[in-house]
Amino acid sequence: MIPPEIKLKLLLNILEEISEKYDEILKENKKLLKELHKQATTDHLTGLLNRRALLEALRKEVERIKGSNRKNTLCLCFMDLDNFKLINDTFGHAEGDKVLKAFASILRETLKSYDIVGRWGGDEFVAGVINCENFDNPEICKTCPYYHKILEEVKKMGKCYAISLGVSCGVAKIPTETEDLDEALRIADRRLYKAKKEGKGKVVID
Repeated sequence: MIPPEIKLKLLLNILEEISEKYDEILKENKKLLKELHKQATTDHLTGLLNRRALLEALRKEVERIKGSNRKNTLCLCFMDLDNFKLINDTFGHAEGDKVLKAFASILRETLKSYDIVGRWGGDEFVAGVINCENFDNPEICKTCPYYHKILEEVKKMGKCYAISLGVSCGVAKIPTETEDLDEALRIADRRLYKAKKEGKGKVVID
């Protein structure tokens, strides 16, 4: 007959093994969920937010602005790489993918860590610049320091391919112009088209 203290010790050992196994499974599940979330929200090529996650993040920020009595602001920037098609046509799509990845890195390095940045599709990107210090200064906005830093880096990249790469940008301001995200996207997109039509390589804010 097994003494009670031995039975208790065996039981404790079994419980400890079960507990360790459960913790291991839980840890693996958390890791898997984190990976699945990343896949669901990240653009597979650039590592930026994908379109769906980008829209969700922007909507949350717009709601935050509405709840702050307009104290917070958002510059919604629609960006497009000028002459990007020449990269694909001349060097192939693999090289074009490298340029898109590099552009994504430029955006991450130039904008603040809490700004919202994502790939809209193709060579179009959207950035939500939160509480920009130049929000109420239209003259500085027209020569946006962020934009020109991005533009200069893209131009340097273009020189490596002997192609005049650039960036066109259309901006809508929330909440001064609209508090509706869809409307802001339409405004920014329309201004991006205007920037392209007026010769590319510029930012249009009105």
